[in-house]
Amino acid sequence: MSFLDRSHHHIKGIQDLPENAVLNDCLAQKRISKSSLGHFEPLLQRLSLIHGKFPLEKLKPSILTFVADHGVAKSLYATHDEFSDSHASILHILSKPNYYFFQAHEKTLLGHRIVDLGAFQSDENNSTFWLHRGQGLINARVNSGSANFAEYPAMTTAECEEAFAIGQKLVEREIYEGVNFLFLNSFGKGEDISFFALLAALKDKSFADLWEGALFKQFDNHAIDDLSRALRRHPISHDPFTILSFYGSFETAALCGAILKAAEKGVPLILNSPMAKVAALISERINTKAIDYCIYSNAGFFEIERQQFGSDYAIPHFSMGRYKIQEPYYLAGEMQVFQALLEELAMN
Repeated sequence: MSFLDRSHHHIKGIQDLPENAVLNDCLAQKRISKSSLGHFEPLLQRLSLIHGKFPLEKLKPSILTFVADHGVAKSLYATHDEFSDSHASILHILSKPNYYFFQAHEKTLLGHRIVDLGAFQSDENNSTFWLHRGQGLINARVNSGSANFAEYPAMTTAECEEAFAIGQKLVEREIYEGVNFLFLNSFGKGEDISFFALLAALKDKSFADLWEGALFKQFDNHAIDDLSRALRRHPISHDPFTILSFYGSFETAALCGAILKAAEKGVPLILNSPMAKVAALISERINTKAIDYCIYSNAGFFEIERQQFGSDYAIPHFSMGRYKIQEPYYLAGEMQVFQALLEELAMN
């Protein structure tokens, strides 16, 4: 029995998005105008469809950042630096002030859970689901990074299933605490390489054709050519869990679990990182309706990311045109977009 078959009882029915008659009536009667909403209009349409009501209920957002390192990074990253050290990035994020969300003149602390599923460096013992330093670090380590997908499948079936279930469980916990829309983010050493490998596998493209070498000067052409040849060792597959196990890592599997669980529960998702967007494509292969609950955020770091995930429902990116993969600095800018939307609605 495959992992996909065993997981069917975990993935309950995801509902079709209903037609939002109330919102359409407000637009038709010009109680709210598309011209006043401007670029917020597609975002409002999608949020109201997912929530199934208009006006929108009070929003309670939360951020889940999944972190895991990829074994392929050990052979390709020649030097160690702070920008590629996931553990150092986690500690840096924890040292930052918490985000706040402003709505109807109320100031609400924005929950931000950082989930360590398997960074290479860690000063914590392996355990499951415990919070650290009161800042929202969850130790849910599956292993100390995934395997090198140029030599072996990145994850075993058991590891993939465990990480997938962690993503689902964390979304259920957020919903239990009253969260009604989620930001999904991720980072990890080697995640950039895995992004291209997963997208190539999903789109039946060559890794070398998608690779944007100008952005990654630390990788020479010989290393990428060797990697491209090595990837041919894996059989071609259109099964989403097989592709995920071959080329993803623990954070990719957790993102897929989170997306499918949130869609099942009717919770809108804002996808920030490149890997979160690829996880949406994998989730769509598992259940085609899951993608309806996803909103692609920001302009994107990679050219292929901007081409692949350009969408009428993309959130305008006000702060940085391109962001660092390692740290979710740009989330503050995305929150400003939602706050501006709510302020515009309050004026109509």
